[in-house]
Amino acid sequence: MKHLKQVLALGIAGACLATAAFAQDKPLDKVSMRYGFIATGNDAIWTYGIEKGFFKAEGIDVELREGKGSAVTAQTVAAGTDDFGVDIDGGTFLSLAAKGLPATAVLASVASSPVVVLSPMDKPIKTPAELVGKQIAITAGDGPSALFPVLLQRNKIDVDKVTQVNMLPGPKLTSLLTGRVDGVATNIVIQATLEAKGMKIYPMMYSSFGVATPGQYLITSNATLAAKPELVRRMVHAMQKSLAATAADPVAAADSFSKVYPNYDKATALGEVKLVAALFRSPSTKDKAFGTVSIDDAKAGAEALTAAGLVAPGVDVAKFITNQFIAP
Repeated sequence: MKHLKQVLALGIAGACLATAAFAQDKPLDKVSMRYGFIATGNDAIWTYGIEKGFFKAEGIDVELREGKGSAVTAQTVAAGTDDFGVDIDGGTFLSLAAKGLPATAVLASVASSPVVVLSPMDKPIKTPAELVGKQIAITAGDGPSALFPVLLQRNKIDVDKVTQVNMLPGPKLTSLLTGRVDGVATNIVIQATLEAKGMKIYPMMYSSFGVATPGQYLITSNATLAAKPELVRRMVHAMQKSLAATAADPVAAADSFSKVYPNYDKATALGEVKLVAALFRSPSTKDKAFGTVSIDDAKAGAEALTAAGLVAPGVDVAKFITNQFIAP
């Protein structure tokens, strides 16, 4: 009997090893994931997840691709050119989805809104009331600039009392550094770039003054969602692990980013990942799993977009977002 038990034990162990070997030998699913913009420290989350083996453990070989704006990436994902899009501005995605974009947000890579007005620490703009009489650099068409009038409206600021100076993203930062403008409407990760150039920055978050919007999403096409739900589930789980690992060790995450993008300033990357890690959860998801997509944040975002004239009233945001793949 003892001999039989030993034989059975060896047989079971052998079967387990064979299964593990099979799983290891099974080809990984090749998946493309395009950023909303060019690579920044914001994307250290994903390089770290790859380095830690989270994607491989889920049977995924992920190819990271740089983007040219959230709207462009959302379109390539919806068309099937890319499997997934990440760092997609929540407001941009909701406005496109409300107009028929066949894609769904399956994870909030950044839950809390990163939209902000940045100003020099020695001449800070701390409240919307302090925008009166100031010159603020904007970039027509981007999320922070589109929502800037809503920020003024909700805080009862006459739009004619604030000078909006339209310029491209690069010159916008230069204009603040040289004192040509008093502040810039942008994403908070830009704070790291400005501080790396020697300017201490005060961030005035839109969300602190009545304009709460979703942060950034991971999106996939509705076609992929229908045809490959198991792939989406595994992708989401790997990304949740990447978010948790980055929150625990942003320095290691920044190091992994520097290995993939060696020409990017390492100090700036670390500053960016620290800024974005503070926004991984929003007030409505603070007690929930990393990556949880908040319906409340999406509704608030839709209301702000409606006020900006970008989304029709009464849009049902629940049609464009899901938490069905989020692991608790």
